[in-house]
Amino acid sequence: MTPRTVTAITALALGCRLFAQVSVDWTESGGLAIALDQQNNVFTVNYDPNLGGDITLTKRNANGAFLWDASFDQTSTTMFDKATWVATDPQGNAIVTGTVMSGFTSPVNANSLVMKFDPAGNLLWRQVYESFFDGSSTRKCVVDKASNIYVVGIGTGPNGQVTKVKKFAPNGTALWSWFDVGIGAPVNIKFTPDSNLVIAHRGIVGSVNGYTRIDRNGNTIWSLGGVNSLTVGDAAGDAFGNTYVVHGDYLGGAGSVIRKLSPTGTLLWQNVYPITAYRVEVGTDNAPVVSGFPFPGNGGAAFLKTDPNGTQLWSNANADGPNNFLLHAQMMLDASNNAYLCAGVLFASGHLQGTQRWNRRLVHHRGHRWWSGVRIGYGQQRVRDRRSTVRLGQATTGVQVSPRVFLEGPFNALAGSMSDGLRAAGLVPLADPYPGLGYVHTGPPSPSTTNVVLSTTGTNAIVDHVLIELRDDADNTLVLASRTALVQRDGDVVDVDGTSPVSIAAPAGNYFVAVRHRNHLPCMTASAMALNALPTALDFTSSITLTYGTAARKSIGGAQVLWMGDATFNDQVKYAGSANDRDAILVRIGGAVPTNTVSGYFTEDVTMDGTVKYAGTANDRDPVLVTIGGTVPTAVRNAQLP
Repeated sequence: MTPRTVTAITALALGCRLFAQVSVDWTESGGLAIALDQQNNVFTVNYDPNLGGDITLTKRNANGAFLWDASFDQTSTTMFDKATWVATDPQGNAIVTGTVMSGFTSPVNANSLVMKFDPAGNLLWRQVYESFFDGSSTRKCVVDKASNIYVVGIGTGPNGQVTKVKKFAPNGTALWSWFDVGIGAPVNIKFTPDSNLVIAHRGIVGSVNGYTRIDRNGNTIWSLGGVNSLTVGDAAGDAFGNTYVVHGDYLGGAGSVIRKLSPTGTLLWQNVYPITAYRVEVGTDNAPVVSGFPFPGNGGAAFLKTDPNGTQLWSNANADGPNNFLLHAQMMLDASNNAYLCAGVLFASGHLQGTQRWNRRLVHHRGHRWWSGVRIGYGQQRVRDRRSTVRLGQATTGVQVSPRVFLEGPFNALAGSMSDGLRAAGLVPLADPYPGLGYVHTGPPSPSTTNVVLSTTGTNAIVDHVLIELRDDADNTLVLASRTALVQRDGDVVDVDGTSPVSIAAPAGNYFVAVRHRNHLPCMTASAMALNALPTALDFTSSITLTYGTAARKSIGGAQVLWMGDATFNDQVKYAGSANDRDAILVRIGGAVPTNTVSGYFTEDVTMDGTVKYAGTANDRDPVLVTIGGTVPTAVRNAQLP
C-alpha cells in the first residue's frame, strides 16, 4: 500500500479546560470499513469494482505498519465481489461481508457473501447465500462473545425483499435467518448491553423509518414500523433492556424525536428536541446522546444528551465551529461517555458535559475527503474512507488502581509471596491471554508487556497476567471497564510496564473493583470505591478489605488468597459432573494415561508450576477437590460475583 499525505488543517481544544490537541499518528491508503482486534491491530477492506474483481482484506499493526493482504480469487468474468463491512471476533479472526455484484455499467445485487480469515490472513471459510442470483445484499455484520456472526442486509422473505439477519456459527454453519415484516431496508444493527440486537430500517420508498429488537436466537422481541420521518433514524439500547430510537419530527418539520421503548417495545416517553439528529448511542450512564445537524437543511455538527427520563442535560448546536460540516456517518461513545462523530471532512469530539473537545479537519491531497467511519482505540481514534485509514492520537485520561492480590496456586505461606515459576520457564506470554480464553474486554484492548519486564527477578518478578474489572456502583452486574495487568511475586498488581499503577480508561467515579485470574476464582470489593486519576490502593490480601459474597477468598497463614482450581475459566470449581475441572486436566494431558504430563502455559495448570499433572505429587487434580471441600466430590465452589 502506498501512503497518502493527509494534511491537518484545523485542530481545536475547547471547553472548561484545555485538553491535549489531536495529532495524526499515521495514515495509509485504502479501506471502506474498519475493525480492531484485542491487540489494536487494524483491519480494513476494499474491493475492485471491475468484472472479476475481488475483496481485499488488509491488516496493519497498531502503529500502521502493513502486515498482510488477503483475498479470495473469484473467477467470474461477469461479476465482482463488493465489500460492505469487516469485524473481528475474540480470537482475532476477521469477518468480512460483501455483496456479489453482476454487470459493469449498472451492476445489480446478485448474492450475499460472508468470509472468515484467521489472524494470519488464511481464508477459513466463505459462504455465498442464499439461492443463485436471488438479488440479496449485505450491509453490516456484528460478532458476539461466542464468535457467532450476525449479518444484516436485504433478502427475500415471506413478504418479498426485506431486511434480513442471518446468523452463522464460528465454523460458518448457517444457524437461522430472520426477516422483518416489511418495514424497510436496514440502516444499522447493534448489540445492546443485555446482548440482544436492535435494527434501524428506512423505507425503500417514502419517508418512513422502522425499528426492531430481536434476540440472538432470531426471535422478534418487538417491531415498530410506519414511523414518518424525513430523516434516517437510529436505535441503541441501555443496560436495562430499554431502547432509544431517534427520527425526524415529521409533523413539526424541525427538530428530532427521541422515543424510549421498554424491553417489550411499549412507549415509555417521547419528546421533540431542537436538533436534526441521525445517530443515537447510549453511554455507561444509560443516558442517550444524539448527533446530527443544528437545523434542517443546514450543515454543521450538533450533539444533544438527555437523562433516562428524557430531560435534556445539554445541547451543543455548534460542535464544529464555522466549518459547516456535512455527510454525517458514524458516532460512537468512549468509556468516559465522550462522543465522537465522523462527518464529511470532520472528525469531531465532544465532552461528556457537551462542550467541544476538539475537531480535526483532514483534507485529501486533492482537496476533498468523505469520511465514513470510526473506531475508538486505546488513546487514539481510527477513521477510514474509500481511500485512506488514519489514526488520530490524543492524551488518554482515566483512573488508576494499585491492587494487591495473592493467587493460591503459586503462593508460598512460609515466604509470604508467590512463585514466579511460569516466568522463569519463559512461559508467561507478552500479549494479553484473556481474549484467547473467550473474555471480551469492556473498553480498549489491553496492550502487551515486554521481554524486559518479564526478565525482572526478585520480589517484583512477574507471576502472571490478571484481570481488573470496574463495575457500576448502582448495578454491580455491569462491567463498565476492564483491563489486563501483571501481578508480581509480592502481590502487587502493576501495569504492563512492570512498575506503574494500572491505568483504566474510565471516568473518575465510584466503582466496584473485581480482580480475576484465568484459573483462580475472582473476588470483588464489598462496596464501591472512589477512583480517580490518582492511584487508589486496594489490598485483597488483607482480611480488612471486605469482599462481596461469602468466603470469596481463602485464608492461608493470615493472608487472603484467591481460590485455585478453575481450570475451565468459568467462574466455578467442580470435581464431578458436567463441565468439571478434573476432566479438563485429564483431557489436557491426553485423556487416556493419567500419569502423563504436559508442560506449557495452560489454564489446567492450577498450581502454576508450568506442568499439567493429573496424578502423582504436586498434581493439579487434587487442588480441585480441596477447593470444593475435600470430602464431597459433587460439591461446587462458585465465584462470588453478582
